[in-house]
Formats: sequence, structure tokens, C-alpha cells
Amino acid sequence: MLGAQTSRSRAGGQAVKHILVATDFSARSDRASRRAVLTARTIEAELTLVHVVDDDQPNYLIERQRSAATELLGQMTTTLAEVDKVASRMIVTTGDAFDGILRTAAEINPDLIIVGPHRRQFLDTFVGTTAERTIQRSRHPILMANAVPSGSYNRILLATDLTDASRSAVTSADRLGILTGVEIVVLHLFDAPAIGMMKRAMEVPDAINHYVSVEEKRARSELMSFLAGCGLQGARLKLSPMQGSVAAAIRACADEQEVDLIVLGTSQRTGIERFLLGSIAQAVLLDAAQDVLVVPPRQSD
Repeated sequence: MLGAQTSRSRAGGQAVKHILVATDFSARSDRASRRAVLTARTIEAELTLVHVVDDDQPNYLIERQRSAATELLGQMTTTLAEVDKVASRMIVTTGDAFDGILRTAAEINPDLIIVGPHRRQFLDTFVGTTAERTIQRSRHPILMANAVPSGSYNRILLATDLTDASRSAVTSADRLGILTGVEIVVLHLFDAPAIGMMKRAMEVPDAINHYVSVEEKRARSELMSFLAGCGLQGARLKLSPMQGSVAAAIRACADEQEVDLIVLGTSQRTGIERFLLGSIAQAVLLDAAQDVLVVPPRQSD
């Protein structure tokens, strides 16, 4: 079991004011809609529901689908107001799904975008799912609702490599109000490059363990300094030498610690697309059972 809830060295983050949730009326997007409602109720946010009609079809089909989507979204906004007590509005647009979501985000500038889990098909092997392509190009934090929503988040995993990208992820999660009143586990996979060489040289286990211990002590000091700079205190720290798949290590830690949400930052040096395509964040997104919050670099950076 984890310890007491993480204390903050500063007051809780600013409340989210506006959440954009994408829906195609599927069971997958229902998860996104429900997570958006739970988040909005927790932090007193307003919702915008967006549905994108595929424009690569005859005009009469576009108009028919636009009309049907408008009616369904109208019913959803009425239910949100009367049952969930959440203020919402709706937008129906046309185009590719990911492009329509991003254009809407550019227009309304939400604090957070929520999408449902991907459904990978053959073509997605080459171009990516709607969720992946949206995350690759977004300048707003995006939450992928992988798990069936059952309540507010209670335990969160912050995966950090101590870079500015990780700092931006912590800051954004704080600003969203996600880190307030929850247990926080911080995972840091530190460099211990000599392990492989020592094993190949058949060094005795005590020598390898001593080397790892020294590197972990250094990494722990750096991690504590990083967290202090982010204003986090009391988080449970999980350190491990970087070996094998980083994404697998993140997923394993999330499962072991029974977290509800994984928070990742994207790299400023390689760019959002290059970081996600075939990389750590994409591997986590594809296979994590938990919700995943992906935070791009701040625009000011």
C-alpha cells in the first residue's frame, strides 16, 4: 500500500476551466465522455463535445450525418445539464477526425482534451489511429481514457527523466488540478551504463550491486532536487536502473502500484511526432491499462 496522500509545497493547482472531449458515439468514446464528466465535476470545468463528420463522402451523406450528430450531441448536452449538473456545449465539424479535433482545439483553446482509447486497424500500422495522430500534433495536454471510468483519480504515476519536458508535465498536471488530493508515485529510470559491461566481464554480484547502489544514490538526490523544484513533497519514489524497454518498465510500475493514471511529458528536443512515433510514449499509450495523460512542451518553450 502507498503512504499518505502527497503534500504540496504550494497550494493546489488551478482548476480546469474548459475540457474538450471528442466523441464518435462509439463505446470507446463513451469512456472519454464519462471521464470528462467525472473530471469536470471534480474541478468545476465546462465541457465542449466535438464530433467530426468524415468529409470524404457525398454531400448528402455529410449533411445527413451532420444532422444526426447534432441531434445526438443535443441529447448529450441536455443529459449533462440535467443529470450530471455539468455545463456543456457542442460542435459538429467536418474533415479527418484528428484534424477536426485539433482545429476545434485551436479555436476554443481548452485546458485539456480527452479522447477514447484507440482501435488499431491495418491502415493504422502506417498512419496511426485517430487518438495517436491527435496526440502527435496537439499543443494541448491530452488524456486518453483507456480504463472504464469509475470515479476520480486516487493514485497517479509520474514518469520522469528529470528534463524540462518532465517538468512541464508536472506543471501542467498541477495546473489542471490533477495532482491535488491524490497519492503520487514518481518513477525514475536512471542510467547505470556499466551494468552490462560488468556482467559480461563476469564481475561478482557484490561489485555490481555496489555500483548500482552508488548510481541509485546519485539519482535519488537528483530526483529529490527535481521534485523540490516542481513543488512536490511526500511522493513515493521508485528508482530503477534503465534496462530493456522503458515503456514496459513504466507499465509494470503502473500495474504494481495500482495507479489510475500515468502522466508523461513529450520531448522538446526531438519534437512531439518523433517522440511519439515508435517511442516510449506511444508504447505506453498502446498497451497501458490505465488512463494516460500526455503533456506537450509549453508553447512559450
